[in-house]
Amino acid sequence: MSSKQNTSNSSTQDTNQALWQNFVQNGLIEKAIKPLDMIEPDSVLPDFTQLSANEAMQLLKHSIVADCYKRLNAKWRKYKQRHLSNLTSLTIKAETLDRLRAFAAKARLDGDNYDLVLEYLLDPEEDLDSAKQAVAELPSGLNTQDQGQLLQAKLKLRPSSQRYFHSQLEHAFGHGWLACKAAKQRSDKHRDQACEDFMQNIKG
Repeated sequence: MSSKQNTSNSSTQDTNQALWQNFVQNGLIEKAIKPLDMIEPDSVLPDFTQLSANEAMQLLKHSIVADCYKRLNAKWRKYKQRHLSNLTSLTIKAETLDRLRAFAAKARLDGDNYDLVLEYLLDPEEDLDSAKQAVAELPSGLNTQDQGQLLQAKLKLRPSSQRYFHSQLEHAFGHGWLACKAAKQRSDKHRDQACEDFMQNIKG
């Protein structure tokens, strides 16, 4: 074996060991193993930071039940693959993913590589209005608070619109406060009708 190959193998082993140390130190082994998963309930697991990944997995294979070992082994392989490929996980609501998929199809970026879609949105080279309009009617997964934050972000570059928005919120709260104190009937039906009347007045 050449010196270059030796250096390459050593570098790979060092990388694997560093990833394994992080895997262990993040508590991912302890989180995956429950007391019932131990073959010998009273046995004590060693300090895995002193072992290589292969040594540890060999030891675990004879210390925990097969199903737990399979889950842990798959978790370690996924952890290593994700870090070696420079990938990370992004958690979004199902409705938001549906909107991304629809946008990807409209922009002809179909597929599961959402890096392309996000990069396209972050660095557009054309007018995106038509593509965005195609998904505008799809239901959003954002709750009311999230929608408020989104609107605030959109208004940050337009201070006058932001001030108007805040004044309308203040006005709506004050109107609702007074209307609630004066209302003799507070059923959902009466509330919805009062809200509709108020919004019609706001919209002119």
